[in-house]
Amino acid sequence: MRISLKQTRLGLRNSTTRLPFRYGSACLTRCPQAVLAATIETDGKTQTGYSGDCLPPGWFDKSLDRDYAGQIEDMLEAIALAEEAFADALSSPAEFFPAWQSAGHRGYDRAAQLGFTELLAAFGVSMLERAIIDAVCRAADVSFAVAVRDNLLGLKPGQVHRELAGCQVADWLPEYPNTTVYVRHTIGLADPLTTAEIAPEDRLNDGFPQALEEYVERTGVRYFKIKASNQLDRDVDRLLTIARIVQRHRGRDYRVTLDGNEQYARGEQFTDLIETLRSRPELATLADNTLVIEQPLERKIALDAAHADSIRELSRFKPVIIDESDGTLDACAQALDVGYRGVSSKNCKGAIKSLLNAGLLWLRNDRGRRDDFVMTGEDLCSVGIVPTQADLCLAATLGLEHVERNGHHYHPGLCYLPQSQRDAALAAHGDFYALQHGIVSPHLVDGRFEIASLQCTGFGFAVLPDFASMQSPAAWEFSSLGLEP
Repeated sequence: MRISLKQTRLGLRNSTTRLPFRYGSACLTRCPQAVLAATIETDGKTQTGYSGDCLPPGWFDKSLDRDYAGQIEDMLEAIALAEEAFADALSSPAEFFPAWQSAGHRGYDRAAQLGFTELLAAFGVSMLERAIIDAVCRAADVSFAVAVRDNLLGLKPGQVHRELAGCQVADWLPEYPNTTVYVRHTIGLADPLTTAEIAPEDRLNDGFPQALEEYVERTGVRYFKIKASNQLDRDVDRLLTIARIVQRHRGRDYRVTLDGNEQYARGEQFTDLIETLRSRPELATLADNTLVIEQPLERKIALDAAHADSIRELSRFKPVIIDESDGTLDACAQALDVGYRGVSSKNCKGAIKSLLNAGLLWLRNDRGRRDDFVMTGEDLCSVGIVPTQADLCLAATLGLEHVERNGHHYHPGLCYLPQSQRDAALAAHGDFYALQHGIVSPHLVDGRFEIASLQCTGFGFAVLPDFASMQSPAAWEFSSLGLEP
């Protein structure tokens, strides 16, 4: 399929969390949700596709010299740079994959000239990439999983990673995408663990779980992502409480990942936490059930060979993977050379990158005969319709059995959308959404999301965005969030 890019359009709509989400030094309470429309032409016909994500504080760029308002400006500029790059690469009919390579290189180069982080550059490119992929799938009337397996996008893995020369993406994907996925529940640094911790004035009383123990009791979750703060005593105290809560309800039937969130300057600091974890009998089950350690080191040093020994030492306990360091197409390969044993998948870092990273891990695992190297699915506090469903669609295509999913925990379902959009989502994706306590929200069933309906035409969503209810970046103002300067 040869395509040209005819036009793009970006819309913003504010959302407010039901709970503050603290990760590292950032705290998310309100943010704009961005949706991008990209119209392509192929065989004389036009088709529009969509992508979306939240614009969060302190994740794509964690430098202290840029406030949230400035960070949003940078995120919008990164998208704009990618729009220009793809518009140039697809100004006349061309195959998608070489155009994606060309536009990606240009987007990264322009972002670097402006001092943007690699992760921020990747975000801008990913927004265009996903919207165009959605349009291609809709033009061909196929789902994302079918498009990838049948290589409708013309992906050539060996042109990105030489060791994958001669391989096709279908070589490492499951024959069919998953139709159900376990939710790995986020335990943020500010999240209450017990109901007793919640002051009466802080009680939401919205019908949904608020404390960890309520989630365990009422939703059947058995996978958890635990944020660490690099405050040893505080982290250990929280781990002890978490272990007591989860084991009271699930016994040994649970799994956890430990997220360092770039809070550590040396691997040895995280080793102190692991040694304490292993030395406390009350934490023995939690230690045994830990699946991976995610990004303990700050991205500027994480891939430095000087830290290889400490990363390899940590990986003797559990695989250490990168997340925030996964900014470039070769970051995963670099990480594997340093001693990491995997990487996270997030649509905001690039869907094609995730597909190709999965190939690297498959190859390191002796073409799937072992499981030493791992990929996890992670969230960006995404909400429906477009962001969450497209990300889950990618995870299903990759065959991931559990995914960190926290948008439904921190956000009040689809409340930020017009009622017509909520009703349409419930009608089209009734396995994933349900009307709960008066809110259309993702529905947990025994710790899982049912996602068969995401295998529809396009990139995981049958309901198209309503741009009439959004603002253009030029019209949107930071003051509309109501945040203190």
